Amino acid sequence: MDMRPNSRTGLADLSSIIYLGAVWGAAFLFFRVASPEVGPIWTAELRIALAGAILAACIGPRRVWALRHHAGRLVILGATFSAIPFSLLAFATLTLPSSLASLLMATTPLFTALVGAAWLRQRPTRRVVAGLGVGFTAVLLLLGGGATVSGPAALAAVAAGLLAAFSYAVAGTYAHRAFAGVEPLDLATGQLLGGAAALLPVALLSGAPGVPAPDGAVSILLVAIVSTAIAWPVYFRIAARTNATSASTPTFLVPMFGMAWGSLLLGEPIGPRLLAAFGLVVVGLILVLPLPLAAAGARLTDALRGGRARPATAASPDMASS
Repeated sequence: MDMRPNSRTGLADLSSIIYLGAVWGAAFLFFRVASPEVGPIWTAELRIALAGAILAACIGPRRVWALRHHAGRLVILGATFSAIPFSLLAFATLTLPSSLASLLMATTPLFTALVGAAWLRQRPTRRVVAGLGVGFTAVLLLLGGGATVSGPAALAAVAAGLLAAFSYAVAGTYAHRAFAGVEPLDLATGQLLGGAAALLPVALLSGAPGVPAPDGAVSILLVAIVSTAIAWPVYFRIAARTNATSASTPTFLVPMFGMAWGSLLLGEPIGPRLLAAFGLVVVGLILVLPLPLAAAGARLTDALRGGRARPATAASPDMASS
């Protein structure tokens, strides 16, 4: 397959981004339930190891064995894409509600743009700089006082969430540089197996895992299967078709779903400060990403007018990656 990234985000990729936002938003709900019962490190390890085993069974032993040529780089990618951020997020959800923890993940594309500017020497446009400013203003709003974030434990949890977002940003940029030409399913499998291997010694040193109640066991299975084994191949397919910043954009949608799942299933309150921060994050998303808004609007207009086709040139530049 052609693994060259495209700077545009097509409608097919946009649908996948929305899907990832939904299942990754649910991951915070699963962490919130499982982490207190099993422990944050073991929750992350079980998530990664189970998902890696499922994908390894899907691609078969021959393709898994072929990944040995990338073993060192896959351990690095797995550590930064799975082991480190999953552990930090599992720790954060011990203190923070899942809605707030998920909102911190929306800073990932902002960190990705900064990492790209520093590492890849990609000079951000004024629009991107404005989007970064708006996005980080949302974080400052959350930290600005009130009952949402208060006390050393909550501040440590917020720091863990932001470090997880930064780790995702580094990993996404590294994947674009180091794994061109690797099939998305193989890359998802390899980084999960590498992440499980990297985290296992830390998990063993942390002590024995707790025994989960039925709800904790179900949460671990769901986060491993739905939010990881199914989601990561979808993510790497998007990453192969777009750029690192666009590929990281599901995390902009994670808060919306994280708030919804947390409110519906855990009864977590959604206050005005959280909603205002989410609104700023959405504005940052629109500014940072090359979304095909004009093409999407043209298609919507055609549909409302009864399907009369517009000239092909109106949508083709934006739909090049569909």
